[in-house]
Amino acid sequence: MAISEMTSRERVLAALRREPVDYVPCTPGFNPLHEKMRVGRGYEFPWGPSVRERIEYCVSVLGIDPLIDVGLGGSQSSPGVSSRVWMEDDILHKAYSTPAGEVEAAIRYDERWPHSFDIPFYSDFLPAHGVKSWIESEQDLECFRHIMQPLDADANLDAVRFRFNEAKTQLADKWGLATRASCGAGLTGGLQVFGPSQLCIMMLDTPGLVHGYLDMEHEINLRNLQIAADLGVDIVHRNGFYETCDFYSPAMLEEFLFDKLQAEAKLAHEGGMLMTYTAHTGVMPMLDYLRRLDLDCIDSIGLGFHDIDLEVIRDSLAGTKSFITGPDNTHHTNAEDPQVVRDVVRHVFEVLGTTGVVLGACPSVHGPNPWANTVAMVDEWKKLRAG
Repeated sequence: MAISEMTSRERVLAALRREPVDYVPCTPGFNPLHEKMRVGRGYEFPWGPSVRERIEYCVSVLGIDPLIDVGLGGSQSSPGVSSRVWMEDDILHKAYSTPAGEVEAAIRYDERWPHSFDIPFYSDFLPAHGVKSWIESEQDLECFRHIMQPLDADANLDAVRFRFNEAKTQLADKWGLATRASCGAGLTGGLQVFGPSQLCIMMLDTPGLVHGYLDMEHEINLRNLQIAADLGVDIVHRNGFYETCDFYSPAMLEEFLFDKLQAEAKLAHEGGMLMTYTAHTGVMPMLDYLRRLDLDCIDSIGLGFHDIDLEVIRDSLAGTKSFITGPDNTHHTNAEDPQVVRDVVRHVFEVLGTTGVVLGACPSVHGPNPWANTVAMVDEWKKLRAG
């Protein structure tokens, strides 16, 4: 039986629930990349710098289903926390003074460092530039517990409500789009604050330190999920990019993450929200683990990597999970021939069909990617989306 025409929001949410849709939605993300990552490369996006321009182009010109990302404010610090930044030769330092003492990170500065006179907690640039990681000891973690606490201050919550209402009324409601909020990064964030090799070793040698960090973040995630539910967010997104079997065994994922992810998914569902989860590479050994998690959707499986078998993933997960997948930006959306992208779009439809599927870019289309590839992805989607 034919499905009545849906709004973009209705279409995306139905697809994520594995329910019938009028046609498969298409919701690729777009990442311009930091200007220091684009040195010597072009910039292909045909819109200006504002979110409003991007959304209008995606809806009016491309005819796709963009999501409206809304920030939840993350965390807040306890009274008495302060920070300072300084240089010693080519080493940039940042330290926080807290009631539990001082915690410091340091990086080797060069022209590729994108954060100017600052060192954030979470950045993919930290491992390559790192001299000293943020968390190396229990003392460092105690300091972090003062720096990162669940939101409760009225002023912070008012700012979160204002930003959400602004995005919802001016973008989501105007175009009939779904809203999405990021909520948690787990070992993805842990890899950045501990350092990649340091984290893997600590999980074996000092697992209590890693558990302590994840417990701290979990409390923040639960609070942010409550805030998202109160606001009426449609989708919450958990960043699992670096918490796969590229780094850890399935048993380690089970030990450090499973119960927390289950609790977060349960709270999201109790709040009327769907929960998506990034798993890009290192996925095949963890399919049983993913199947048992009460997540709604696995997002951004990297179809260009040699070990990824979409048919096996479908057979393992399709009964319990929906998928956001499509061309990836390592092998496909930066290809010289747009036919490469068209072939991937066809592969997604051939293997997954039209139920429980959202066509995306994994994890996003990058600013320097040839725009002809995005046009080809959208064109091929329009040919196939209704089955």
